[in-house]
Amino acid sequence: RRATLAPTCLHFSAMSRLRTLSRCSGRLAARIAAGAAASALVNARRSTLAESPSVSVPGVDERLPPPAKLDDPEYNAAVLERWREHVRQAREAWQRKDMPAAEAQLKQALEAAGHFGGSSAPMATSLLNMAQFYRRANRQADAEPLLLRAADVLDQTAGPYNKVTVIALVDLAKTQLELGKAASAADGFEDALERMHQAISSSEDGHTALVPMRPAVLLLAARAQQKMGQEGEAEARLRLAVGLLSEQWGPESPRLIVPYDALG
Repeated sequence: RRATLAPTCLHFSAMSRLRTLSRCSGRLAARIAAGAAASALVNARRSTLAESPSVSVPGVDERLPPPAKLDDPEYNAAVLERWREHVRQAREAWQRKDMPAAEAQLKQALEAAGHFGGSSAPMATSLLNMAQFYRRANRQADAEPLLLRAADVLDQTAGPYNKVTVIALVDLAKTQLELGKAASAADGFEDALERMHQAISSSEDGHTALVPMRPAVLLLAARAQQKMGQEGEAEARLRLAVGLLSEQWGPESPRLIVPYDALG
């Protein structure tokens, strides 16, 4: 039998986004039922993700069957422990600001995760960890393919409306926006916002986790649309963000400064 896998995420910063990934990656929620319109949008996004270039990981080829020892619980446990140790050492190297050592350990963790297959929980977690490392190092071009693959794996395993999947999609769209790919970023933000809407409408857990994220994603979506010259669409996003922030924090909250400034 396959060993039970409990992903271990790095804590590269105090940002709530990474804390959310760490808390949620080991207890993925079930898929949430959605309407036909949302399903069509999600399926279209899935096709886009599936057609995206894959990330080459040493020792991993999704076309081949899993290693023979995948059914050996003791061996699985040893590989899983080795994977966790690489993640731990990467975290410590990051805290020492030893970036080369952190990157090397993350790559070894990614290789170890390959034992469990290209669509496994350790693989998804390692892809996210590696991508977050590259984003923090301002290496967005290296982060983008990792996030593409991580989003695809999570979409299939965690489900399209799971908060970890949505966070990965938002990070992917942010990376694309930073790379100057405004159209791809706008599509990604739209996809993430639709999934948030479905999760919030259908799940109390999704409501708790995703409601605070919506205004920030709306602001990012507006920025992408402004870069594309879609001022009317961007203004609608900004006004919606203002309304949501006012409901959450009150009309006098300093959190409204950024969207009001963008509207001005």
